[in-house]
Amino acid sequence: MRLPLLALMLGLSACSSTKLLRLENELLKRQNAELRTELEQSRAQAAPADFATTVDLELVEEYLSRAGLPEPERSPTGLLTVPVEGHHTNFQVTVQLFEREKVLFMNVANYLRLEDAASSQAMVLLLTQLAALNYDLLLGKFQLNPRTGDISLSVELNLDDGLGFQTFSTVIHHLIRTADDKHPDLLRAAQGQAL
Repeated sequence: MRLPLLALMLGLSACSSTKLLRLENELLKRQNAELRTELEQSRAQAAPADFATTVDLELVEEYLSRAGLPEPERSPTGLLTVPVEGHHTNFQVTVQLFEREKVLFMNVANYLRLEDAASSQAMVLLLTQLAALNYDLLLGKFQLNPRTGDISLSVELNLDDGLGFQTFSTVIHHLIRTADDKHPDLLRAAQGQAL
């Protein structure tokens, strides 16, 4: 008598667990659909200027203006150049859009030159300082152009999913602040002064 009762209980248990799984599955499907609807509504309500899935130079110019930077100069090749007056030095930020590659390249130019190094020993100190800074930086990298001796700081933004104003503004201001803040240390290294 116990064996058939046990089999019946196990059968009922299996039915109830299958039924329970179906109910859970239906509930999860409903919640997933509700979340998708909320996501679509949020995307529809977002201001189009705050996020763009298609990035062009006009959008980049608008973002530069909204970020509080001076009006950029646009070259015939599409390079945008913005002058920056920092606390420690003046330089330019160039912004170049590579549409096919979906990359926005930002670069600090006219910043520092290797020829500013007072001696070969100072040059080694400067290059060591650049390497140490690159190791510590999470965003942006210092680079040396070996042909011209120009030292710059650059960052690339991947545009596969578009570009939001907040991301753009945060990155460009971080790039400017880093270049300005690090300039005195790099200049001291170029003059042969240990840090």
